[in-house]
Amino acid sequence: MKTNTRLFFKFLIKRCLADCIFDIGSCDGHESTQFRAMRPDARIIAFEANPFLYQRMMENPNLRDRRIEVLPFAISDKNGVAHFHVTDVDYDNAQAKNPGTSSLLLHEGLMVKEVIEVSTRRIDEFLLSEFPRARNVALWIDAEGAEYEILQGMTGIKDRVVAIHVETSHTPMRVGQKVYSEVKALMDGLGFFAVGDDIPPWRNWGDAVFIRKDVPATLGFRYHLCRAAGCVSYGIRANFIGGILKNHCNPLYQVLSRLYTKLFS
Repeated sequence: MKTNTRLFFKFLIKRCLADCIFDIGSCDGHESTQFRAMRPDARIIAFEANPFLYQRMMENPNLRDRRIEVLPFAISDKNGVAHFHVTDVDYDNAQAKNPGTSSLLLHEGLMVKEVIEVSTRRIDEFLLSEFPRARNVALWIDAEGAEYEILQGMTGIKDRVVAIHVETSHTPMRVGQKVYSEVKALMDGLGFFAVGDDIPPWRNWGDAVFIRKDVPATLGFRYHLCRAAGCVSYGIRANFIGGILKNHCNPLYQVLSRLYTKLFS
């Protein structure tokens, strides 16, 4: 099913009463601020291993004011240290294109500024250590090809995770990347299923939403309502229209964005 994955995920974190939300591969914390609007009382943790982006996030008062915790870890399938490929971007320029393309995995088509060592964490061990009382966990994963390893690292908390939004691709875009079909097989084994994605036939990559298999029964008609809203939103290209408004008429975008989210979540 093709759907507006962003809308769907925001619906799920609100209706499932997510009490802990992990923004993995955060880049600038923008999505975390959106999650805060949906779940005012949840713990929201943004992980960003790129040291340049991490420093910028630490200096961002908007994140601090919204009680978003920022940590410099790369989430993976093991605790330890790994090599992280920092893309060659002008990080001093706030308008630089593609600042969030650094990864644990090498992209042979991107210039690498430097390879550094970063601390890695399994998300299940991190949660059980830091937030053991969390029961309704949501994961937003934009890790530039490392999504499979991140999902392998949630096995210890699979019964606490309600929803996952993940960037993935049909064919590898980075050296060693697992593809969407392999991600779906892994998630099925963990008790999740894909409710939809936003990957059109002419594109290799995009986003998908997974939910725990008991969630639809728990939400009832509200789940089906959002499913329909997600399909319609995808069909009218709401994200594309929103991007144009955000860049060229931001006040109108802010008003419509709040109304849109309120109506469909």
